[in-house]
Amino acid sequence: MIAKPTQGRKRRFLFYGAVNFLICNSLLQSLLWFGFAVGLSTLVSQSVNIVLGFYFYGKKVFAMNSLSSRSAVMYLTWAVLMWLANWSGIDTFSGFGLSRNVSALLMIPILAVSSYFVQKLFIFPATPSASD
Repeated sequence: MIAKPTQGRKRRFLFYGAVNFLICNSLLQSLLWFGFAVGLSTLVSQSVNIVLGFYFYGKKVFAMNSLSSRSAVMYLTWAVLMWLANWSGIDTFSGFGLSRNVSALLMIPILAVSSYFVQKLFIFPATPSASD
């Protein structure tokens, strides 16, 4: 079999990232709508985001044959670091007088680009699988 080409990987990364975002944000909004506490709602949404993201990026974007526990730990660690970076970035931009909403929007491309390269180089560095 011919291995899945790496061509289109960035496009797949953006597509599956958007799908993950829509699913998790819909879940978050639904939980909040039905009166669940903010802390619980964000915890559930973020947990689903991590599970879906690990699968989508590992299998669909970076075409891993199998998802290892090493990759899972690295992905979880990266998710926590991304959350902290997002929080810090929003605080930093809003410290310059920007609204938190605008600050959050400014963080999206920074986080997306860094996430793509960290996942490509460190979390899912293997060659693409022939079976996907």
